[in-house]
Amino acid sequence: MYNLRHSQARNVIERIFGVVKKRYSIIRETNDFPQETQAKIVSGCGVIHNFICTFDPNDEVDPWEDEANALQDGCDQLSGGTGDIHGAETRRATEKRETIAQAMWLGYQAELQRRGVM
Repeated sequence: MYNLRHSQARNVIERIFGVVKKRYSIIRETNDFPQETQAKIVSGCGVIHNFICTFDPNDEVDPWEDEANALQDGCDQLSGGTGDIHGAETRRATEKRETIAQAMWLGYQAELQRRGVM
């Protein structure tokens, strides 16, 4: 169950990076920015992408690109942040992880019972 959920999350994350890399060349190219700045660039690109999707959802990624190579889900919502995580955010994230883990465990136990393993 854990591997399935982990794989699904990884697929979503890789797809999101694909969307951002396709839209913003600064992500595709190597640069000499410090690591902290690079993290802010990724978050900034996500924020800009979400802004565009909110206020102009019909915006094309690249008007010169042919339709065959266009993004299928160009306006998936990306989460971007400031890079600073505060106590309240950490607590919310911990609670969310615990809730997800508990739901996965209960689902796993129910599946075992359904199969008659327990």
